[in-house]
Amino acid sequence: MTELTPEELAEIERRFENFDIGTADVYDVDVDELPPQVVLTRAMAERELLLRQADEVMHDAIGTARAANLSWHKIGIVLGTTGEAARQRYTKRTSSSGITRVKNGESTRGAKGRLSA
Repeated sequence: MTELTPEELAEIERRFENFDIGTADVYDVDVDELPPQVVLTRAMAERELLLRQADEVMHDAIGTARAANLSWHKIGIVLGTTGEAARQRYTKRTSSSGITRVKNGESTRGAKGRLSA
């Protein structure tokens, strides 16, 4: 195995740091041509991408519902959980010390993680 030059290492590092899955070239290779570990790794990466996209869709839909003054209780019913569980999961967290809540188009921050009314 040959050693990489500092320039080659820098180029690899640059590509890694600037990698964007959304714009990456995807080559569709027949699964039978790949080792099982590669197939599994690929499936896990695709799963992660789909989960992120689904999470964005849910956050957008719940944001729209809240903007229309739908209560957390009713959102919880639709999601098959309690309103409190839905609120905890879908309220935007801005830091470890507080939670941001959007009310009437304005963000308010509660002290010590409590939501302000």
